[in-house]
Amino acid sequence: MTVDRAVSILARFNAAQHALVSQFRELTPGSGEHQPYNDAWSAAQIVYHVAMANDWTAGVLSGATALAQPAPAGFSERVGPIDVPRQKTFPLPAPAVIGCDAALERLRASGHRMSRAIVTLTLERGAGFCVTLPFGTISLFELADLTVAHVARHTAQVERALTAHQG
Repeated sequence: MTVDRAVSILARFNAAQHALVSQFRELTPGSGEHQPYNDAWSAAQIVYHVAMANDWTAGVLSGATALAQPAPAGFSERVGPIDVPRQKTFPLPAPAVIGCDAALERLRASGHRMSRAIVTLTLERGAGFCVTLPFGTISLFELADLTVAHVARHTAQVERALTAHQG
């Protein structure tokens, strides 16, 4: 695959990020901080978690966080989507209770960093370097794709949290 892979990932990331920002930006006062039930995250906490994951991934993709290693001998990327267990995908703590404005600002900033990091992925780095996560070893291209899916999954989770608040 050519460098167009990074362009394709970037387009999907920007679309997912835009959907989440748009959804979250239209909240009524107080709805983003509401926790729908005990031990559930508020929409603001979910958004902040996405921002933390974006920042972590951007650091790995760009090399600022030195976790990527050359692909091991015999490594091959998966052909389809990565089947990831829901928990422990990204090594991040649960976010603290946070306000909507701070969460939205962090999400926007992390989206810019993530976009810049995706643009830096060459074929050699994107397919030839890997990171090992609790569920296995994946290429940097796969990590970027996983982050796109992470943003989209949490967009749906924010929608459910907001629906529970309104219900």
